[in-house]
Amino acid sequence: MEIKSVGGRKFLVLSWRDVELGADALAEKIVDGRCSVDTIIGVLRGGMIVADFLSDILDVREVYVIGCRSYTGTVSTELKIYHDLALDRLDGRNVLLVDDVADTGSTLDAAVEKILKPRNPERVTTATLLKKPWSRYTPDYYVEETDAWIVFPWERVEAVKTVGKIFVENMGFDVAVDELATLSRLAREKVLSVIKPLQRT
Repeated sequence: MEIKSVGGRKFLVLSWRDVELGADALAEKIVDGRCSVDTIIGVLRGGMIVADFLSDILDVREVYVIGCRSYTGTVSTELKIYHDLALDRLDGRNVLLVDDVADTGSTLDAAVEKILKPRNPERVTTATLLKKPWSRYTPDYYVEETDAWIVFPWERVEAVKTVGKIFVENMGFDVAVDELATLSRLAREKVLSVIKPLQRT
């Protein structure tokens, strides 16, 4: 994992290998905690990817997804469910709810209370790769706590769109394009097309 500071903000950049190692560490914590899991539910988008890694490592074949969002860009908003769970009931199931990060904690909290518990699972356990220190919800299992802005490998374009303005304001346009290309591991031309509207004419 690489930490980069720009304009007084820290950015934690994860590679796919970092995610693999994080999933291994997370699975080890779950096993060490003697957590019984027969159903894994990933929160779209990043949680789905981590859930798939955990499904393989923990040998759990019942994997589902839910889509709920409590963020628009960098602003926390009310939870919106855009993809409900495909199962009407979870009776007797030991569910592992997985997301990539517990930031404010509102997504995990609402997913547990509004989507999972009403379906009557035996138990719900939560797991994330990362947790922010200010999260009001602490997952049962997580690998690391960070106060940095996280750039996951599955949201590189989104990260460039979200933080592009900060980079341009602090570095100037041309340097920002190069730095964002390095940070996101996107081609310079792609970064340029994403932040072109920020260029002063």
